Amino acid sequence: MIIKSPYVTEKVTSMIDSNDTIEFLVNIRSTKPEIKKALEELYDVDVLVVRTMITSRGAKKAIVKLAGEGSANELATKLGLL
Repeated sequence: MIIKSPYVTEKVTSMIDSNDTIEFLVNIRSTKPEIKKALEELYDVDVLVVRTMITSRGAKKAIVKLAGEGSANELATKLGLL
């Protein structure tokens, strides 16, 4: 399982509205192309860029920029985040 769950904070919520980006917690061993492919297949969205980071708690986060105006907002609504 590559995608574990969406990651939601107040900062992420503002990023959804302003930058069309959304964050997910992902498997520590997954690569950027694997994350991109999994998101495109799972949620039927077009992904432009995937950036990853490992948190101080040892979890891996993927910051995903979606193609299309408002597509991150639509996905967040579909996932029940907004």
